[in-house]
Parts: sequence; C-alpha cells; structure tokens
Amino acid sequence: MASKPRANPFFHALKSRRHVFSPEEIVALFNQVDEARVDTLAAALTGYISTNLPIAFERRNGLADYRTNPYVLMTSASVMNLADPARFGDFLFNSKLYMALETSFGKQIEAAFVSQYPIAATHRWTDAPEKLAEFAKLTGLDRQARAQQRLSSVWREIDRSCVVGNRRFLTSIKSGPNTINDTQVAGMTHAILTNYKAWMDDTRSTYPNVSELDIVLGLTYGTDRTTNNKENQILVKLLEQGFEEEDAVNKPGILIDQSTRSVRVYRCIGREFWAFVGQPDAPETTQFVFLEILLALAKALGSGIAAADIETRINTKLQHLAVALAKLQFPRNSLPEWVRDDFSDDQLFWFATAMTAFYDEGI
Repeated sequence: MASKPRANPFFHALKSRRHVFSPEEIVALFNQVDEARVDTLAAALTGYISTNLPIAFERRNGLADYRTNPYVLMTSASVMNLADPARFGDFLFNSKLYMALETSFGKQIEAAFVSQYPIAATHRWTDAPEKLAEFAKLTGLDRQARAQQRLSSVWREIDRSCVVGNRRFLTSIKSGPNTINDTQVAGMTHAILTNYKAWMDDTRSTYPNVSELDIVLGLTYGTDRTTNNKENQILVKLLEQGFEEEDAVNKPGILIDQSTRSVRVYRCIGREFWAFVGQPDAPETTQFVFLEILLALAKALGSGIAAADIETRINTKLQHLAVALAKLQFPRNSLPEWVRDDFSDDQLFWFATAMTAFYDEGI
C-alpha cells in the first residue's frame, strides 16, 4: 500500500493556524476601537460612495450591458426557477452589481481605508512616490506606447507604501482569498525577484533614513486556511531563489533575502492584513482594526446610499431590465418544429437570454 505524500512543512506551517470566533475576544477588541477614527473613516467614504456606487450600475442601459457567462446563466436560471422576467432581472442586476463592486469599486474602497493608517507613522499608506513618477513619464503617450512602456514598469505591482521609523513597507493588495490565479503567481514572483533590489535602492534614495524593506502580499478577507494557497506558492518560489525563512520557529512564513538580510517578504490575510495596515511594525497592537473598517463601511453605506437616492435609482433600473426581458422571446411559429415540441417557454426564455452574450448589442 502506497504511503500518503508528506505535507510540505512550509505550507503546513502557513496553513496550521485556526481563527475561531470568540465573543469574549471581540468584546475586548471593541474596547480598543476608536470612535473618532471610525467617524473619520466613514466621513471619507460617504462622499465617495454617494458618487461612485451609482456608477457601478448607472452605466448599464440595455440587456447587452448585463451580458454574463451564458452557460452559468442558463444553469443558474434553471436551478433557481427564474422564469419570471422581473425575478430574472433581479438576479441579473444583482449578479452584475456584485461583480462590479468586487472589482473596481471594491479596490477603491480598500484604498480609501488603507490611506487612513498607520495609526502612528512617519508617512501613512499612499501611492509609492516612485510609482507616481514612473506613471508620470507615460503622460502624452498613446495607448499602445503606454502599454509597451508598462511592460518594463518596476513599481506596477505595488499598491501602497508607508514608512515607520527606519522601515518601509510596500504592499500588493488582493481583494480576497481566491482572487490570485496561477498567472498572477508567476507575475508577482517575477516582479519581486526582478525588482526587490531596485525597490530597496529607490527607497534609500527617497527615504535616506530607511534601512529595511518589507514587501507584503495582503488579502483583505479570509483566513490562513481558506485561501487558494496561491499567495503561499509565491513564497515557496522565492525560497528557491535567494530568499530564506528568517525564523522558521518564531516567524513562520517570513522570508528574508540572503544577500543583504534587509528585505523581507510575507503575506497577511484578513484580520492580520488589517492589523498590519493599522500598524505594520507592531500588528499585534492593532488586531481591532478590521472592526473599525467594518463599522466605518456600515456607517458610510447608510448615509451614502441615502444621499445618492440609490434605492430609487436601482428600482428604476430593475423596471427597465424586467421590461426588456419580458420582450425577449422568439415567436414560436418561427422555430423548428422539434424545438417547439421539445422546449418549454421557460427553457426558450433562458436560451434567448443566454444568446445576448454572443452579440455586441444583445438581441
């Protein structure tokens, strides 16, 4: 009988921690939440939400703008028995709204939160000045030239930077535990290996007092056990190419470059990411920050949605979508006889809706 393959000890260490909900712990963390900071975060977000949340759905006018995966769409509609145009419209609208929020809008919200921290720092989280300078050089170039120039970008993978004392922190933020794919693993690994020395050299030039650099892969929610493991694969690939674990017993998963021992690479997930954002040089003191983020978002959404009259605007969009879907049907006498005999009205409705994915302007 063949023995089971042994687990990679590095992966095992990264995946071993369990995060179990504890009411007592949450109560203790709530006592550290700063109400004034939550209000500041919420105020910063309210205006942004009232302006930008409607953009996530206002630009969609016809069925073609709600195009989605036709195979998943037909299967979902069948499983959920969505034969009524109004219910189908709700499903389509909500699916597209969720996807829109999870990408561009979600990214902007994260940036707005991150920029309010660290609690104590020389420089708060912001765009890296070197990245801004790199992008400024693209001004005036046409789209093709910009795309070509960005291939050689040094700072493209870095989302935010801050400085605390003599240490600079760079982070690449990923929205969730399953958003990194194999292509991004290869791209991020290549970016770190190719650029970490340049990041260190530029850092010494921009911030002469800085002598250490931390490069952090940040996932805004999830736990060590619930990711797709891609962030850990990046670390494993670095282990084979000039990095080693700084302290496998006391700091599992933290890599340091072998040549200068001044550049660290690690990942922070969910609560640990927000604690890192709150105070990157001492995240053990800011474990409550994820609560501040959630409280501020809840507060901002309440006032921001009301200010933009979003409920009324969404209902209008839903009505238009339901009317368009109700018109989306083939005259039965225009179809082959075997189709008329074998397919129900509901099936033809799902079929017609899925067809919009194959035409520029829908059907």
